[in-house]
Amino acid sequence: MKFSIWGANLSGGFLRANVQQNTDGSMEYNRKLAKMADELQVDSILYATRYVGSIGGGSTDRGQLDPLSVITALAGETKNVHFIAAVLPGFIHPATLAKVSSSIDIISNGRFHINLVSGWFKEEQEMFGIEWIKHEDRYKRSKEYLEVLKGLWTTDNFSYQGHYYQIKNAILAPKPIQKPYPAIYQGGNSQDSQEMAGELSDHYFMNGASMEELKEQMEYVNAVAQKHGRNVKFAVNAFVIARETEEEATSEYQYIIEQADDSAIAQLKKRTHTKGMWRNASSISDFVANNEGFRTGLIGSYESVVSKIQELQAIGIDMILLTFRNALQELPDFYNNVNNRLESEFIKND
Repeated sequence: MKFSIWGANLSGGFLRANVQQNTDGSMEYNRKLAKMADELQVDSILYATRYVGSIGGGSTDRGQLDPLSVITALAGETKNVHFIAAVLPGFIHPATLAKVSSSIDIISNGRFHINLVSGWFKEEQEMFGIEWIKHEDRYKRSKEYLEVLKGLWTTDNFSYQGHYYQIKNAILAPKPIQKPYPAIYQGGNSQDSQEMAGELSDHYFMNGASMEELKEQMEYVNAVAQKHGRNVKFAVNAFVIARETEEEATSEYQYIIEQADDSAIAQLKKRTHTKGMWRNASSISDFVANNEGFRTGLIGSYESVVSKIQELQAIGIDMILLTFRNALQELPDFYNNVNNRLESEFIKND
């Protein structure tokens, strides 16, 4: 199993709850986190993109660092960890991203990837004068975006005639180190997102969900991918509370839920235009953790968390996107007490 973690380029933390958590979105904090991840051999770090607001929804908003800029800076200070930048098509033309990402891939020696986000934050886009188009149209635009991106990355004298993008005999050099191109990650729960993932993406990110819901999504994406002669890998988001005993983990989980930020959750629920996102969320706990992270179930003793990860692996999950209340303290603990157990079990059963 590969593990990815969230970068902290957005201030505010990952819990919509009035509890102590890391809310530092500074460059210095991100530098510490990236270097720690590099030493622990974490596979990758995902950096969100946002122009206003935070992830956790807290009242303290100290702004957002641009993911592409953060990754460019940290690439030279790390050796192993891969970097994934979330990208909004409405804000960056695919030719610009193709050029920038090729450069970052060279700077990082082949450790750069993108996470295409079709966009759900209506107010943010309208604030900057970007036309808010229908859900299905956003995914049509995203499909064109990926087709242009791949074309520029892999072909000289590339031309493209689409509804949203027109490219005429374009040349992009130098091209990325990774061949045929840096892997493309993509999330979203809607049928449109799953169709696009099966047709064009390399990794499909899923919100936290029950085992049955995860398998249902994977089966659909796999069916679409097979029609196009492709394979897609799967990743799931999970908020982790792994402790020595079940009682310790359960106690912390219950405390967090009791301190739920009702105001932040109410704001989230008002976003009725976010088709697909949080569609299966029902209880307060589903909204407290970022991207329904509690629903994946990585809450409990080290042994029970190991067992849950093995269950996820058994259904075909390739990567887990880990989220923590305080990543600098909890990430080493996770690797010492969960990942080491996983590796020992793998060696024993090999």
